[in-house]
Amino acid sequence: MKNPAKSLKHWLVLAIACGMSASAVGINLNVIGVFYTPVSESLNVYRGTFAMHATLSTLALSFVSLYFAPLLNRFGWKPVLTGAALLASLSTILMAFTTTMWVFYLLGILRGIGTGLYAMVPLSTIVNNWFEKKKGFAMSLSFGFSGIIGAIFSPIFTSLIASIGWENSFIVMGTVMFIFVLPAILYPYSFNPKDDGYLPYGHDENEESSRKVIKKANWTNFSYTQKSFVLLALIGLLHTSITGISQHLPGFAESNLLSTQVGGIMLSAVMVGNISFKLLIGFISDTIGVMKSTVILIMINIAGILLLLSVPHPAAQIVGSFVFGSVFAVPAVAFPLLTTELFGKELYVRIFPIISFIAGVGGALSMTVVGYVFDFTGSYVPAFMTALVFHGVNLFILFSALRNNIKD
Repeated sequence: MKNPAKSLKHWLVLAIACGMSASAVGINLNVIGVFYTPVSESLNVYRGTFAMHATLSTLALSFVSLYFAPLLNRFGWKPVLTGAALLASLSTILMAFTTTMWVFYLLGILRGIGTGLYAMVPLSTIVNNWFEKKKGFAMSLSFGFSGIIGAIFSPIFTSLIASIGWENSFIVMGTVMFIFVLPAILYPYSFNPKDDGYLPYGHDENEESSRKVIKKANWTNFSYTQKSFVLLALIGLLHTSITGISQHLPGFAESNLLSTQVGGIMLSAVMVGNISFKLLIGFISDTIGVMKSTVILIMINIAGILLLLSVPHPAAQIVGSFVFGSVFAVPAVAFPLLTTELFGKELYVRIFPIISFIAGVGGALSMTVVGYVFDFTGSYVPAFMTALVFHGVNLFILFSALRNNIKD
């Protein structure tokens, strides 16, 4: 090992983090939307009623992340990861054997508990631990990989549902989830690189003492009532309340009299936008700062919404879906970077699980609320209009933060 701060192992750890992201987010959250319409029609229930299982799953995912650190300290990383992956995949497979809503809800909760123990908080913490330089790129790539998987597997599962039924497709889904996380279980590495004799990628010993002084001050001065935390939590809640729209784009396509194939392509386009804009925000945040890059991403997302609402042509809908995929870049990449920038790496493990939980509540509720919006109004337009209002509020907060010091 020539350089413990720059090695092949750093990139291998990043690769298995991409696999975890593919399982916990790419398959679990980004593909589930293709099941909404066929399952709800098969069981003769509202789309919102079936989508509730995904809401409960996401709420469980967000809630269990609050307890990740105690579980990690008690059982260790590999046992937690193995148990979580088995729980997530098996609960998904068991959805193939029920037609009862409360069972779907229970299995959704179990799936959320499982994926929550290797999703947002563990993933971002691993990247924070293993990378000091190129952290924006590593964070973008790991979370962006979920978009690649979503883009690839959305049309695959659309075809599977049509050919082998949604029941067998759930079995395939659970199996694929476990396969993607298997390298993270089998590959020998530790949650903290120092336990393996490594340093974070690009670590500079000369900066260590100054960072320690800053971290100590942050621990002393932090309060959950301070402006920076409250505003970041509010932005997280409002922004992720928009993300659930993406999983309803196949239904949105059908409501515009477009084919199911176009709807599937729209969902894939969202996932391509997902990865593209996650990589973009990682790059531009290193250039102009994460605050300004977040503003740019929100404005891009507004453009995507306006295109979806105003031009019903299939090509325009696909392009609009791609642009709408930018909605995922902010919670996945900007929030971890903002948390690190505002509060420091030392406070990250204390603050980010709470930010992630609050943001997760917004994302979870939106999946069901958007479904019920259509069920009771016959249109997805009110959901998009609400998204524009939320974007307006967040832009106001961010512009105010840029004029004033958000760290106060």
